[in-house]
Amino acid sequence: MAISRADLFRGRFRSEPTALQAPSAAPQALEARIGAGCLSYTGTDCRMCGDHCDHGAIRFRPLGRGRWLPIIEEGGCTGCGDCATVCPVKAVTMEAVSA
Repeated sequence: MAISRADLFRGRFRSEPTALQAPSAAPQALEARIGAGCLSYTGTDCRMCGDHCDHGAIRFRPLGRGRWLPIIEEGGCTGCGDCATVCPVKAVTMEAVSA
């Protein structure tokens, strides 16, 4: 069983498929989407999703008056879901990307 240090601290574990486990159908690529309920849109300085994105795919552009616009860099999101798990209002969702 291969466990990365980051996965260990986040409570996620990966296991290698055994001979008895058949690999599932081709996995769909996922990408993060930030909904209208994001705290940054309302002027609350949150940035939890950006802090937990190991790939730096989420950036924040200032809008003025304490408001920030979270932007997901095109092609930067790996679909790991770290940002969605830490969002306090569940505004970040993982959606399938059409290839």
